[in-house]
Amino acid sequence: MEERLRFTRETLDQFYTLEDVAMFATTMMFSVNPAGKVALAVVEGSVLKSVSTIGERVVMDLSLDWPSIDARTVKTGRTQLVRDTRDDPDYFPGDGGDGFTMLSELCVPLVHRGSVLGTINFESRHPGHFSEKDAETAESFAGVIAGAVHRVREKHELVKGTRVVYQVKARSSMDRYYDLLRVVYEGETVLNRMLNRTVIPWNPGKSMIDDLVTKGYLVKEKATARRYKYSITEEGIKALKTYEGIIEKLGD
Repeated sequence: MEERLRFTRETLDQFYTLEDVAMFATTMMFSVNPAGKVALAVVEGSVLKSVSTIGERVVMDLSLDWPSIDARTVKTGRTQLVRDTRDDPDYFPGDGGDGFTMLSELCVPLVHRGSVLGTINFESRHPGHFSEKDAETAESFAGVIAGAVHRVREKHELVKGTRVVYQVKARSSMDRYYDLLRVVYEGETVLNRMLNRTVIPWNPGKSMIDDLVTKGYLVKEKATARRYKYSITEEGIKALKTYEGIIEKLGD
């Protein structure tokens, strides 16, 4: 299980959209516990918004003001293990289907730094399908998934919050190359943190990093099986200092 958790953490670190995180998370959780349905949803205001689902049920967005096992999970911040949904007054069929199609449910909160960001929800057609051990396993993965959800949402808000700045004063490509060289010179080695610090979106930013490697200004080295680290070369330092000198002269 530790190996699966490590693999999940390392893989989620490669994703930069909520949809990608959710799709991988539900796929991994389905492989851990192949229930009738596995779904990931996130809290947006007073709504639990469905992002990714594997299984046989249609999943809709849920108001947290309505009674449901998911809403109870969010409000309490605690895992809900329901062995027979027919005995739970909060059970909500959701898809308007044939009543109590799903007869057992396991709903685990995605908690990051004390805040509930969403839920991972498992359902089965069979009563008593889920155990306490299933709940403990899901909670272990939920912590890792919650961290990834927080990261991609925070990045989205950061990029969204800087759009007005871009409209006021758009940075040239040279400015962006300079910013990337600068943060590596200052000691940053991880790609996503480099792009976060320079506020450059993933796809163009990765292309610019690749350009700097091709030009010989940066070196890309394998750190682990799935991660790389970057360092600045002497040529990169020279280019950085040359650019600083140009800026100083323009300011005179």
